[in-house]
Amino acid sequence: MKNLAILGAGGHGKVAADIAEQLGWNIHFFDAAFPSINKCGLWDIVGDEASLIKHAANYNAVFVAIGNNDIRSKKQKEFKALGFAITSLISPAATLSAHVEIGEGVLIVANACINIGTKIADGVIINTGANIDHDNHIGEFSHISPGVNLAGDVNIGEQCWVGIGSSIIHQISIGDNVIVGAGTVIINDVPENVTVVGCPARIAHKR
Repeated sequence: MKNLAILGAGGHGKVAADIAEQLGWNIHFFDAAFPSINKCGLWDIVGDEASLIKHAANYNAVFVAIGNNDIRSKKQKEFKALGFAITSLISPAATLSAHVEIGEGVLIVANACINIGTKIADGVIINTGANIDHDNHIGEFSHISPGVNLAGDVNIGEQCWVGIGSSIIHQISIGDNVIVGAGTVIINDVPENVTVVGCPARIAHKR
């Protein structure tokens, strides 16, 4: 059985570990709060980040299970620079076309549906029950929340957070570092570095 080190022992880490277990990984958690906490759900936390780096030879791959897009990006890039193999975790209960491109460190959760021609960059989270139609592009370290619906030919920039239950119509472009509020309906392109909310979406503020 292959050994997987998961960095980040919060709720997101539990979801990642549950999928990893289904995929046959032997799981060890690492978290900055160790040794104050030593369990993440059913799994042991065995050290902090420094310990993971020290014992790198014991692990076949690492997965960064941190929900914050910026921190996840920094940590995953640091581990890659150190020579770690970065794995993606795709739930067996997700439905993916055979013609989807998936980067490193991607998490795809149960009941997500991803159609042909879609490209998912490094470090992306596709959460529970999200529907990603054909020919989408999801930029690095973005998070597509549960129940999001993306029509065809949608382009999501880097480090975006698309809130739960949001919908985006076809051929829309979303800039980098955008937050889409829960339940938002987007019918026009969105520039970078803003938060949008509402139906139809409006810019709430710049970031």
